[in-house]
Amino acid sequence: MKLGCMGCLVLLLILAVVLVGGAVALYFAGSVFDMPAIPRVDYTASDGYRAQQKLFDLLRRDSRRSSDPEPVVLTERELNAFLARHLEESEGIPFSPLVVKLLPGMVEVQGRTTLVNLFKGFPFSLLVEYLPASTLERPVWVTVSGTILVQGRKSRTEREYGQLQVSEFSLGNQELGPWVLWLMLGGKERSLLRWQLPPGVDTITVKQGRMVITTRK
Repeated sequence: MKLGCMGCLVLLLILAVVLVGGAVALYFAGSVFDMPAIPRVDYTASDGYRAQQKLFDLLRRDSRRSSDPEPVVLTERELNAFLARHLEESEGIPFSPLVVKLLPGMVEVQGRTTLVNLFKGFPFSLLVEYLPASTLERPVWVTVSGTILVQGRKSRTEREYGQLQVSEFSLGNQELGPWVLWLMLGGKERSLLRWQLPPGVDTITVKQGRMVITTRK
């Protein structure tokens, strides 16, 4: 029992150090609140409409109402226009604005939110009670980069999902690493960076400025 109590005490001390150190680091690290270089992506309402029509075509293929075998190609302009229009309807962390950059084999997503929206997981969720409200409500730019994976269904009842496998994570101009994102969101980054795909999607290939979606024949 004594060893058990000593172990609990050590864990509490470690937790206290982590919490205090994290709070001090976030409060005084000015680079966390700096605005990183944001690429400009110009788009129009018609770009968003074209993206919507292309996604609708994927659904039509699943219902056998379309026999078009050609891949569906979403441009960077179309993707950003679609997200700008439908972002408010989605659940999760609010980002405004949100910018998606399509690079060869990689997706880069940058968005602005408030610091408190990122404190979902332990031990960061405990910092909400100790950090000043002015700090928690400060806007911060989030940058995540990674590759897109298509998760096929294992049974007929399961749905297919796409997921952004994060390889880089930054706040402001401060590089932190994917594991920090996992801690901050308490594992919820899996659901935030995972979305349901129309049945029949086979591959998603990211190229410079465009995303190519192929379907099973």
